[in-house]
Amino acid sequence: MTGYISRRTLPLLASACLAVCALPLANADAARLHTSTLQQANIPPQDIAAVQRHNAAAETAFRQNDYSTATREFEAAFLIYHRHLGLEHPATAVAGANMGMAMLGLGRFGDALEVLEIADEILADVDPGNARRPGIQRAIAMARSRQAPGAPAGAAQPATPRQTEPSAGASSAAGSSLTTLNDVAVSAYDAGDYARAEQGFLDVLQAHEAAGTGTSEAAGVSWVNLGEVYSQTDRLAEAENALARARTIFEALSPSHRYLAVVVNNLTSLQRRQGGPEAALAGYLSVVERMRETFGEGHPNTAAAMGNLASAYLSLGRPAEARPLLESALAIEVAAYGEGSAESADMVSGLGQAYLDLGRYEDAIGFQQEAVRALETAATSNPRHIALLRQRLGRALQMAGRASEAETVLRRALAESEAAFGPGAHEAISAISFLASALFDQARYGEAQSLQLRALSEAAALPEQERGSVVAALESNLAGSLRMLGRLEEAEALYRASLEEAERSDHPLSIAMSLENLAGSVRIQGRLDEAAELQTRALGLYREALGASHPEAVRAFANAGTTLGLAGDYEGAEHLMRDGLDGLSGQIPETHTALLVARANLAWLYLRHMNRPAEALQLYRTASGSIVNAAVSAGQSAAGDAALSALVVRRNDMFQLHTEAAWAAAHHEG
Repeated sequence: MTGYISRRTLPLLASACLAVCALPLANADAARLHTSTLQQANIPPQDIAAVQRHNAAAETAFRQNDYSTATREFEAAFLIYHRHLGLEHPATAVAGANMGMAMLGLGRFGDALEVLEIADEILADVDPGNARRPGIQRAIAMARSRQAPGAPAGAAQPATPRQTEPSAGASSAAGSSLTTLNDVAVSAYDAGDYARAEQGFLDVLQAHEAAGTGTSEAAGVSWVNLGEVYSQTDRLAEAENALARARTIFEALSPSHRYLAVVVNNLTSLQRRQGGPEAALAGYLSVVERMRETFGEGHPNTAAAMGNLASAYLSLGRPAEARPLLESALAIEVAAYGEGSAESADMVSGLGQAYLDLGRYEDAIGFQQEAVRALETAATSNPRHIALLRQRLGRALQMAGRASEAETVLRRALAESEAAFGPGAHEAISAISFLASALFDQARYGEAQSLQLRALSEAAALPEQERGSVVAALESNLAGSLRMLGRLEEAEALYRASLEEAERSDHPLSIAMSLENLAGSVRIQGRLDEAAELQTRALGLYREALGASHPEAVRAFANAGTTLGLAGDYEGAEHLMRDGLDGLSGQIPETHTALLVARANLAWLYLRHMNRPAEALQLYRTASGSIVNAAVSAGQSAAGDAALSALVVRRNDMFQLHTEAAWAAAHHEG
C-alpha cells in the first residue's frame, strides 16, 4: 500500500506551526442542526455522541488558539459526517470548512485553501443559500492572500490557460479548472484505468506549469499521484523520478511538510520492489513513526504505513508480528470509513494472509471473503483489485484443503484477471498457476499439466526482469505434475531447467525452491548423496533469506533431514529435524502444514531407523490429531467440501498408519 493523495477525498493532516486566525466557527445552533441531521439519517447514537464530543473539543481548542488540536478534532468529526452522509452533503461541507479554518490558524494556507474551496463548491451545488458560505468565502480570500503575498484579498486564482498542443483528455476539458482535471485523473485511477490516469495527472501538471503554480503543494501532490500510477504499472524508475520531483517541491515549502511522510512511504515501497522486504523493513519502521508524528495515531495514513510494515513481515515469514499491526490498522480504517468499506479491503485481506501463514485456515478464508465482498458491493471499484483479492481467496481455500471450492473461485479469478490485466499479463499467469495447483491437489494431474504448459507459453513473453523467477516456478510446478504421472526423467529435466532459470534471475527463494524440487526428484531415483547436497544448498538459502523460524525454512530442515536419514546419517538427520522444530516452537499453530510435516518426518526417523518407537508414537499422535482436527474443521464449514480434499485424507491415512506401527513397536518394547 502506497500513499495516494486525492483532492476530493479525505484531506490529510497535520504539521505544527503557529499563526493567528480569527474566523467564525459553527455556532451551537449549527452544531444542533448537524446533530439533528445525523439523527434523521439513522446514524448510530455512539457516532452522534462522537461528533458532539469532537466538535466541542475543537471549538474549545480553536478559541484558545490551539489550532493543531482543533484541526485534529474537526477532522475526526468530518470523517464521521463523510462516512454516514457522503462528501456532497451540506453538513459534511461545513465540517470540512471548520477544518480548513483551523488549518489557517496553523499557517497551512495551501491546505486550507484546498479544503475551503471544496466546501464552498459543494455548498454552491447543494445548498447555495447556506448561512456559512459568506464566512467560508472570507476564509478563502484570506488563504489566497496569505498563500500569494501581495495579492489583494479576495483575488481570484489565475485562470487555467488553454494548453498548446493539448492531449485528447485535456482537449475535452479545455477551459476546465485544475480541480476538474484532477477529478478526471482520480476517477480513472480509482477505476484501474491507469493509462487515462497517467495522462490526466500529466495534464494537471502541464496546467500548473502554464498557471505558474508548478512548485505549489497541489503540483507536488500531482507528482505523488503520478508516481503511484507509474508504480502500479511497474515503471519503477519513472515512479522514483516523479516522487523525487514531489519531494523537492514539499521540502522547498517546508522541511517538515507533512506530505514528505507520504513520499518517504512510497519510496520505501519502491525500495521493497527492487530489493525485497528485508531491504525495506527499516524504512517501513521509520515511516510508521513518522506517520504517527505527522498525522496522528488514528489517521488512515498511519494505518496504511502499518499495513506496509505488516506486509514486509509476512513476506519474511513473521506473521505473528504482522497480525497485531494489521488488526490495529484495520481498527483505524473501520473508524474512518466504517465496517465493510472498500477502503479497508486491503487491510482485511492482509489480515487473512497473516492467519493463513499462522495455519488458521478458516479464519483466513473468512477475511478473504470479507475483502472481496467489500469491493464487490462498493459503488465503484477497480476490477484489477477484485481479481487479485479473489486470487488470494482461492489460494486460502486451497491451503485449507478445500480444493474443489478453490477451483471454482480461481476459475472466476482467472477470467477476471485476463479481462482486467490482459491475457499473458503476470497477474493472469499467476491465476493460471493457482488454478493448476487446485487441480493438482485433486489428483487431476493431466489437467494441471495442461494449464501449466499454457502458463509457461504465456510467460515466455513477459519482460526479462519478471520472466526468470516466474518461469522457474512454473517449470517446477509442471515437473511436479509429470512426476506424479510417472514421467520421472522429464520431471528431472524440467527441474534442472527451472534451477538454471532461477539462478539467472538471482532470486534466492526461487533458487531454493528449485533446488528442493530437484532434490526430491533425484531422491526418488535413489541418488541420495546428490539429493542431500541439493537440499543443504536450499536450506542455506532459506535460512539466509527468511530466517531459521520461517515455515519454508522448517520444511527444508525436515526434507534435508529425511534425505540424510535415507542415506544412513541418522544422527545428522535428527539434528536437522530437531533444529527445524525448535525454530517453529510457539511461532505457528499446531495445524500448520510445516509443523505437521516436520513432526511426521522426525517420527519416521525414530520409528524406522533409530529404534525409538515411544518418541515416534508421541510425535505421530500429535501430528495425526492436528490434521484430523483441521480436516473436521474444513468439513464442518458452511461452504466446505462435501468430500474432504484427497490430499488431506491421504496425509491423515499416512499418519494413522504410522501411529499404529509406532504404538505396536512401543507396546512390544514395553
